[in-house]
Amino acid sequence: MRAQEILRVCAVAWLLLFASGSWGVSPQAVFATASRSVAALEVLDDAGKTTGTYSATQVDAQSFVSLCDVLDTHQAVRITLQAAVFNAKVTARDRERNLCLLEVDDVSGSAIALQTQPPAIGSRVYAVSNALGLGVGISEGVISGIRHFANGDYLQFTAPISPGSEGGALVDEQGQLLGILDYRHRSGQNVNFAAVSAWVGAIKSRSVAAAAQLERFDTANALSQQKKWPELTTLAADWLRLQPDNPDALRFTAEAARARKDINTELNARTALFQSNPGQLTTGMDLGETLLSNGRIPQALEHARLLVASQPESGNAHWLLARALRTNGLTRDAQTSYQRAIALDPWQLGAYGGLAELAQENGDAATAIGIWSRLSGLYPGVLSLRLSLAQAYLAAGQAPLAYSTLEKLPAKDADSAIAWYWRGVTLSRLGSPQAAVHAYQNSLDRKLESSDWAWAGIGAAMADMKRMPEAIRALESAVQANPAADAWRYQLAVRLKDGGRGAEALAITTALTQKSPNQAWNWRQHGFVLATLGKTREAIPALEKSLQMEPQQPKVWGALIETLTIAGDHRKARDAYQKLRTFDANAADAMYRAYILPYEGNTP
Repeated sequence: MRAQEILRVCAVAWLLLFASGSWGVSPQAVFATASRSVAALEVLDDAGKTTGTYSATQVDAQSFVSLCDVLDTHQAVRITLQAAVFNAKVTARDRERNLCLLEVDDVSGSAIALQTQPPAIGSRVYAVSNALGLGVGISEGVISGIRHFANGDYLQFTAPISPGSEGGALVDEQGQLLGILDYRHRSGQNVNFAAVSAWVGAIKSRSVAAAAQLERFDTANALSQQKKWPELTTLAADWLRLQPDNPDALRFTAEAARARKDINTELNARTALFQSNPGQLTTGMDLGETLLSNGRIPQALEHARLLVASQPESGNAHWLLARALRTNGLTRDAQTSYQRAIALDPWQLGAYGGLAELAQENGDAATAIGIWSRLSGLYPGVLSLRLSLAQAYLAAGQAPLAYSTLEKLPAKDADSAIAWYWRGVTLSRLGSPQAAVHAYQNSLDRKLESSDWAWAGIGAAMADMKRMPEAIRALESAVQANPAADAWRYQLAVRLKDGGRGAEALAITTALTQKSPNQAWNWRQHGFVLATLGKTREAIPALEKSLQMEPQQPKVWGALIETLTIAGDHRKARDAYQKLRTFDANAADAMYRAYILPYEGNTP
């Protein structure tokens, strides 16, 4: 899909979201009635920062309904209704149906009228919500069915909704409430779901009946937020003994296992969740994500294909399939699946990102930059999109534009750890290693999650300034921060070699070649280190092994020619020169003059 097509799809999605219908009944009157009862809902963290923007629907004088899963980790909740702002607190939870009641003191506005009778298939409906956090708006569609899920029946409708619509109102032509919008059950562009309004009146009684269960959930949720994984593991195990099929117990089991890197337990829990309700897309996606992130690539592909077969209208399912195909090296099929995901769900940011990454891999920098530029314009508050645009500029060799993008970040993001990290990367590309070190250090001071990347960046910048002791210390910190990352061990070996500490470098390259003997770069560096230490006879087979795996390495051929000459094997040195000459004549001529000519007395 070319850049123009991507941007056209984005534009169409934007228009669809806010388009009013062309039918005879005007939606203006419906909106005038229903919008008085639909509010923007903000979830705040303990620092008072907004972590999510959603919707809430007023159902009596002081109560609103929204979805429980957007409130699970809240520290505070704020509601904006008719431009007035109110603090709210959760007073009742029906987690099985994902509906929560919020109480708001001194609220203005009026409660929406409830229509508890199921609507007829084909009847006209309107979704009124705070879509994308842009303010309360309206979209139009029809009831396309009543669908059965494990926790009850849901209304399926075609009115477009988007992230942020969660908790909004699905209303009829009189502005009466038919259901509460539940974005997590969304399957495609026009395959959306709402919890029936008849459930609203049962939230309090179901909350009381589930008090013990909610207490257990709250305890587990607190342990999760505090990252107390051993305690959460124990609680979840006890919970499963009492209720072997409880979805929350299985989710917390999987979460704790993931944190402890217990892949088998995590996979078992996620598989059980999916098998208990194979029709729920969320559990299927979670299982697929787990398979992908843990390198279970064939299983991930098989699972993704099954998910698409069972839910062919799900943009998320096609997005998962695209990533599984791509990881399996099937890039053409992956591109098709990314495009299908976007066709079904024009707001599927991950699919756009996948297409941009494929474009970059194919050398199509303009398409990648076009995608990220358009998306960051549509979602100016999403930091990851701005950072992706900066990375696309870097991949295209346009570091000044990458730096300009980072300098235009909103104030709330400009001082973040991740923004400072990418400033460091960009400044290194701009040839300013000292400024890069300062940026990387700022990212560390702000608790960058992947601190090893910042330490590695400092190591590279220090090496550029020929400050090898500091480069070595930084890379040692990178290894300490992430002992499993062989890339940092490799770079540490390079700097130790360059810093005159060859014996320490040799211990690392020896371990790397033993651990990953099929990696050409490990043998390359091992040969370089051995040659530096004067171990000529040992360096030659290491360099040869690297070239057997990747023949077109001019620098390695040069090192091999030099090492063979030092060892006195001039015939093999000349053979190596001839092989180098087949693909890099300039490098071959330089090696000839330095190492072949002095022993032959003639020209090539």
